[in-house]
Amino acid sequence: MLMKNNTNNTANNAATKTVSNTKELVTDFGERSVHDQNFSKIVALPKVALANCGDVSRVNVKLVQENGIKYLKLTPVHMEGRKN
Repeated sequence: MLMKNNTNNTANNAATKTVSNTKELVTDFGERSVHDQNFSKIVALPKVALANCGDVSRVNVKLVQENGIKYLKLTPVHMEGRKN
């Protein structure tokens, strides 16, 4: 995964909203460009995006489609007892 320090896209925009008795904290890391690398697409994330999820070296990627809105959902995969 490519990491690039981009000071224009800092994690300073946080919003909270209530969804059926649960509180969701959303941190906006700004727009990210999508780069071509061979037959893959690469999106660079700031280190703090994954650091806030714990010691993560792998993520599960899902395409979510709700009410006509499509987005990618990244979920950390914690591999217990195994060094990455």
